[in-house]
Amino acid sequence: MIATAYQDKADALENLIRTFDTEGEVLYSGRNEVRLMQLDGEPVVVKRFARLSGFKSIIYTFFRKNKAQRAFEYGEELLRRGFLTPQPIAFFALKSGGLISDTFYICKPTDWSSLEGLLTSSEEFDHQLAAAYARYVAKMHDAGILHKDMNPGNTRYQCADNGTEKAEGEYQFQVIDINRMKITAPGGLTKAECMENLTRFWWLSPLYRYILDEYAAARGWTAADKAKAIRVKDRHDAAWVRRKNILSLLKYGELEYK
Repeated sequence: MIATAYQDKADALENLIRTFDTEGEVLYSGRNEVRLMQLDGEPVVVKRFARLSGFKSIIYTFFRKNKAQRAFEYGEELLRRGFLTPQPIAFFALKSGGLISDTFYICKPTDWSSLEGLLTSSEEFDHQLAAAYARYVAKMHDAGILHKDMNPGNTRYQCADNGTEKAEGEYQFQVIDINRMKITAPGGLTKAECMENLTRFWWLSPLYRYILDEYAAARGWTAADKAKAIRVKDRHDAAWVRRKNILSLLKYGELEYK
């Protein structure tokens, strides 16, 4: 599927997929691979998701939307609702033997700064940025948008532009890596869902508590709501440590966290 504004570039977009392994600049290489490529002289980001095979090929061919399709559709819906994400351009699903094997998502690049490394300290952090981020997440949740990979690396920011100059202390945000989301009608998310989503950001720390306070104020949560959110966060962190330690024991024979 190709976005309306790029329908006339169908051939050039398909060529990006054909030349993905040999062209462009590798931005990330792991289970997925991300490259910066050129679309008729315009820089675009092309993400190839991990190859599908066996049971997963069947699931994503007949029963579930693949990750590239979800990223494209969620991106367009975010923009329709007034939330920023790099402009979706297209997604492609290639088949082998009648089953989907490779999927690609293409969007515009972003030069906004990542929150990763900024809002991670337990003791010192930018309070203005943290408060703005908390209000942003509250606004998303109010709008019925739940980013299931909500973490500092998947949130980008810049100082807000008021039309003449950057205003200190004012921020705009955009989200990336958007193939895992839940989008409902405004007001359709439960408090439990929102509390669980907030656990994804950082450890139970002064930073987390500060963000929770700002978030709760924006959404009108009570002290009891905040106390419950802390309990949810505490359970989440404990479960995460147990999981990491089990994997570490199986792989290295020693605990990763003590």
